[in-house]
Amino acid sequence: MMATKIQHRAFSIKLKRGPTFFSCYPHPKFQTISITGDECALNCKHCNRRYLRHMLPCLTPDVLFTTCLNLASNGARGVLLSGGYNSEGYVPFEPFLDSIERVKRETGLFISAHTGLVPGWLAHELGRVGVDLADFDLIGDDETIKLVLGIDRTVEDYRRSLHVLKHSLPHIVPHICIGLHAGEIKGERAALEFAAEINPHALVLLVLVPTPGTGFEHITEPSPAEVGELIAEARLKFPMAMLALGCMRPRDAGRVELELQALRSGVDRMEVPSEQTIEAARKLGLRVLRLDACCSVPSELTGGSTWSSM
Repeated sequence: MMATKIQHRAFSIKLKRGPTFFSCYPHPKFQTISITGDECALNCKHCNRRYLRHMLPCLTPDVLFTTCLNLASNGARGVLLSGGYNSEGYVPFEPFLDSIERVKRETGLFISAHTGLVPGWLAHELGRVGVDLADFDLIGDDETIKLVLGIDRTVEDYRRSLHVLKHSLPHIVPHICIGLHAGEIKGERAALEFAAEINPHALVLLVLVPTPGTGFEHITEPSPAEVGELIAEARLKFPMAMLALGCMRPRDAGRVELELQALRSGVDRMEVPSEQTIEAARKLGLRVLRLDACCSVPSELTGGSTWSSM
């Protein structure tokens, strides 16, 4: 696989940032929790609740606290709080605020939250009770919002939430899904422009997965070359940001090619990469380190024992 000119430029920028490549493994030290179980008010065509089934269900504030206490006592360094969206397009954290505050106070766990389009007051409350980081799905096209989520929201709603979260929490990491519009490249470049407005410390790129049981099981996913080009553009646009290829991406026969495209396009991190990708990173002169956390989490904030040479 030959790298394109834009990939050469992107990888050169990555090397100037530093020759380290983080291989990220969230479980078991950074578990994902759903406060709604497998329930969601939406039937988004890229998910349809399927991904919620792989999360730890914590349906009440007491269960959330007890679960986090047990995780911390067994060596966890953090948690990702997630769940299904309500009809307004956000995870309903309102009943869990006191429990989250208690988790932070009594365990010291690093707390990430997959928020959705939270109203301003709730964003402020999440920051007040100790949420460290918001993982924010950013969509750059109105038609994509209607097609995939089916809610009456626009890109301006996403921009507003992005800015409110930026001013409410210590860290916010935009997540942009390549090919979200039924496999088409449509609003991704606009989403990159929106992300630039908050100058994020990190940016996560995802890739649509045609998953059985969703509305998109028969679509054609973006090609590795398309993914590589967009990631390279992101690297050039955010030369100082930590750039990651996240967990949502195809793991089929084209997995290695997609990962290699991302690697050559200048990513700093990748969630659970293949052995071939790790070896390719070494051959490119990168120092490979293991990070036992989600790929969006600042490594210096999760504790020194969470990373090691591979």
